[in-house]
Amino acid sequence: MKAHYFDIETYSPNEIPNPETDRIITIQFQKIDLETGEPIGKLQILKEWEDGEKEILKLFHTWFLKTNPWKFIPIGFNLLFEWKFLSYKLKEHKIDNKNLENFIEEFPQIDLKTIAVLKNGTFKGASLSSITNKTENGDIIKQLYEQKEYTKIENYIKQEAKEFINLYKKTKEILGKEL
Repeated sequence: MKAHYFDIETYSPNEIPNPETDRIITIQFQKIDLETGEPIGKLQILKEWEDGEKEILKLFHTWFLKTNPWKFIPIGFNLLFEWKFLSYKLKEHKIDNKNLENFIEEFPQIDLKTIAVLKNGTFKGASLSSITNKTENGDIIKQLYEQKEYTKIENYIKQEAKEFINLYKKTKEILGKEL
């Protein structure tokens, strides 16, 4: 099976994310060795500011279908949010999403949000930055996007992917030992 780190970044003019008013500004993914957690190949970042939201959705959709969605295992943080947002936007832009709509609810996935909740003791504040060396949380994206600081957004994404992969490897190491 093919495992991929998967994440999106969204821009919201409001405080609470809402796919009806917000937009996806990046879709990022990277193949990961399921057994070791090591990344394989380059982190792919599809950028709305270069191609537009509809185009990055089309690119991801085409790539996803070529990957064979039935062998794709998303690995991420709060995947249900990511996938529901993505599915809504695919529908909004009239991009066929019948292979994606219920994917996250029906197929294997590895979501490390649960680990953050367990470590934190509550859902509130259970973020990737609260359990890794990630220096910023996603709130910074809105400001960077409005200031057109796209290189800083890319750097944020790269650090986030690196920290997530380190957390995934550490989790595998701990769970691989007898409990």
